Amino acid sequence: MKEKLNTLILMFTRFATAIFLVDSIVLLAFKGKEARLLAIDVLVILALAFACSVLFVLFLDDKEFSKKKMILMLLAYFAVVDVLVLAAGQLLNWISFCHIKTVFALETVVVIAFFGTVIYSYKIDVNTAKKMNEKLKALETD
Repeated sequence: MKEKLNTLILMFTRFATAIFLVDSIVLLAFKGKEARLLAIDVLVILALAFACSVLFVLFLDDKEFSKKKMILMLLAYFAVVDVLVLAAGQLLNWISFCHIKTVFALETVVVIAFFGTVIYSYKIDVNTAKKMNEKLKALETD
């Protein structure tokens, strides 16, 4: 349970950071320096980051997947997150499906933040596993 809570907190901070970073860049590109985030926008972004973290623990926290199943779970996870973000975007008037530019901008944020976070987390896990294996080999040779 403690490990899942640690994973939840870790993924929340990674998702929140990625969302704010990418969102800031996209807002700057589409709306210029005058772009503003309202307090409700910040709270919703934090809620979306939390939802992504909970879904990560539910979908991908089990490390015993085959590569094929991991890819399928990742795609299912992305689809759920994408629908959740698009629904929030529509409800909060961040996007309008009549204005394709707004949908494209939000999709850009979702794709870059989502896959950037997942790839970064994967690389960190791989590096941690390599270091652990090196330590185990060092212990065996002593």
